[in-house]
Amino acid sequence: MKVDKLVKNVYETIMASGMICQGDSVVVGVSGGADSVCLLSVLKNLQMSMTLQLTAVHIHHGLRGEAADRDRDFVTALCEDMQIPCVCFQADIRAMARAQHLSEEEAGRKFRYDCFEEVRQERQASKIAVAHHRDDLAETVLLNLFRGSGLKGLSGIPMMRGCIVRPLLGVGRADIEAYLGRQGMSYRNDATNFETEYTRNRIRLDILPYVTEHINQAAVSHIAETAAIASDICRYVENQAAAIGKSIIQWNGEAECLTAEIDAAAFVGQDIAIQRELLRQVLERTAGQLKDIRSVHIGTLRALFYGHAGKKADLPYGLRAERTYRTVSVSQKKTHKSADALHEDDAEIRLNAPGKYVLDGGKREISLEIFPVEKNLQIPKKMYTKWFDYDRIKNGLVLRQRRPGDFMMIGGGHKKAIRRILMDDKVPQSNRETLNMLTDGGHVLWIPDTGRMSEYYKITGETRLILSAELKEIEE
Repeated sequence: MKVDKLVKNVYETIMASGMICQGDSVVVGVSGGADSVCLLSVLKNLQMSMTLQLTAVHIHHGLRGEAADRDRDFVTALCEDMQIPCVCFQADIRAMARAQHLSEEEAGRKFRYDCFEEVRQERQASKIAVAHHRDDLAETVLLNLFRGSGLKGLSGIPMMRGCIVRPLLGVGRADIEAYLGRQGMSYRNDATNFETEYTRNRIRLDILPYVTEHINQAAVSHIAETAAIASDICRYVENQAAAIGKSIIQWNGEAECLTAEIDAAAFVGQDIAIQRELLRQVLERTAGQLKDIRSVHIGTLRALFYGHAGKKADLPYGLRAERTYRTVSVSQKKTHKSADALHEDDAEIRLNAPGKYVLDGGKREISLEIFPVEKNLQIPKKMYTKWFDYDRIKNGLVLRQRRPGDFMMIGGGHKKAIRRILMDDKVPQSNRETLNMLTDGGHVLWIPDTGRMSEYYKITGETRLILSAELKEIEE
């Protein structure tokens, strides 16, 4: 029997990269869309020759009602027809996003990969295969470029990361749809993929088609090739920086209390590419992640090496960097404790310095950081993370509950009593006296649990310093 050309292409990619080995047990993420149906079909075609054990996993996000139910039913029927075991999970992603102070997209992605990993461990599988393809790679590169990414972001989507593999990364969306047509296979369409309110969808539906039609038909392939080159360079710089870091960075403390002491003279002697990568690695290790680390933060930290002793900088995730005579240190800022914060009448927490402040009897914390305005900064749209014009704060920040005379500035420069705002927002009477509010005297900057923010403190073209405030649950 003749092997389909796409199956042959994917097999060659698998063999060249070593992403899947003979006899592997593989968990396959299957949404029911064209990409994941294609992936499952290709791996099924390779199952006998590579002696693979396959398990499909489908995630119902609880967001699209009956359409999502039909997706689940489609996937279970498909897997039954292919004689592949299928595990289905379902969650209320909207509620999960609110509880974890994440966007629905972030919460959904986290839940998906947690489920994949759970099944991988249960089945003692070695790999998790997901269906990202070449067009997804091109979209990611452009999205990162438009947001102001460094070389790492221009590398796009890695073909392998730990146990996660992407066998379709070398083929395009058109190739996938053509394959499914040849095989006579149907698939599900998610209507949200065609809504242009999402930035990635605008790139997929508007920008890339325009570029392909009017500039270069091979644009997607060229972007993918450039991403591969960027990935090779990035990997080389990472390895070089890691080797240099061993001799010029001293690590103290353990786990969540790590402090990096970087030899300033040795650091200044490095090439700028190595400097940036060293700082990226330091921030990733001290913060535990890189999600909110931007090039502006790398630049702020790097500037300390060329400044005077005593200069400091606040960074995301509660990090603080400080210049000493011989080093620049990066560590977690002190957490400010308040025993029974905001549980008694007139209780308040004075937020006198950047850092973390524990409240609600240790159940939540508010994190503050201050940083200068830079070009292309994107103001966060999360309900529990807000940015304010720091220079407009006159009386000092206090976290407390409502008091008589409290107000907020609304559109048009008008004052509005907090009492009226809570009534208009239909906040239950029983909750109005216990809401946490970030205040500057009687002027309320922010009511986190309603999302309300004063127009007066919003970022403008004249803003010089930004105060970032984030309220989140403390994980037990």
